[in-house]
Amino acid sequence: MKIYFTRKIKFIVLANIIFWICAGFLFAQSDSDNDIEDISLRVATETVLPSSFLGTQANIIHDSTHSLSPFFEKLMMLRSIKDVEKPVVRIVHIGDSHVRSHEFTPALNLRLTETFGNAAINFIEGYKSSGIVEESGLQGIVCHCIGINGATSKNFLDEKNIEKIQQLQPDLIIISLGTNESLGRYDSLYHYKMMENLFSALKTDCPDAQILYTTPPGAFKTIYSRARKRRNRKIISVEENKNTKNTAATIMQFAANHNSAGWDLFNVVGGDEFACKNWQNGNYYKYDNLHFLIEGYSLQGNLLYEALINDYNQYVLNKCE
Repeated sequence: MKIYFTRKIKFIVLANIIFWICAGFLFAQSDSDNDIEDISLRVATETVLPSSFLGTQANIIHDSTHSLSPFFEKLMMLRSIKDVEKPVVRIVHIGDSHVRSHEFTPALNLRLTETFGNAAINFIEGYKSSGIVEESGLQGIVCHCIGINGATSKNFLDEKNIEKIQQLQPDLIIISLGTNESLGRYDSLYHYKMMENLFSALKTDCPDAQILYTTPPGAFKTIYSRARKRRNRKIISVEENKNTKNTAATIMQFAANHNSAGWDLFNVVGGDEFACKNWQNGNYYKYDNLHFLIEGYSLQGNLLYEALINDYNQYVLNKCE
């Protein structure tokens, strides 16, 4: 009888040891799976800002209220290795001729779709394309652009433009304006008011969309002589557009005041002292020193991607802690 109880106790002890070994393995496996998931959610980035650029600032998104979190949550679902419903994430990029070039947005789109998947059939190809892509029905990124030559915030207040943006059902609206506002005599109060009107219209028609503002890249302006007829005007000088500094400041202040995200491209690439010089020395401008060659717009698109991914990765780290 004594031997029986001894064997029984040994069996119970052995069974408990086996149980805890197995449990420990399962917990470790679970932690391992979580580690794999955490790593898969993050995205590797590399610095794309040319080392020759002087006076640059950190390439970051300014978003003190974390307004882009719903957008990043959807991106995270696209990266997840778990069996979760993966969404279609729609981006609408609106702006002036820099967006109308159809080179800035495609550069951003290419990097995003490489990372999160492509949910579009066609792609934005060249200046003559519409900038609107067709969805494939798959999960991933859909990135549209609507650019208007010479546009300011006021131009996008047209009912047809707001309706077009609404129909695209954006999760994120990127607004790249300010170059044309900065031309001539800059009126910060009027600029702010027009931004207010556009913000209100977009929030009314696209209440679930997050908004990301970008500042102008920096440009030169041509000074002409006075003449009654335009064809008789002569170029007096070409100089940096110093109004860009104030325009960029207004945009970033507006974004902060309206709990929206802002990407200060102007200061990222060198600000008032160096932005124009950096673009010019790198041969990124077209002949007018206002618009950019494809290399310039591609760099801007890649810089915006880098800034977004840096913020996205921080969101993932905070989420997984």
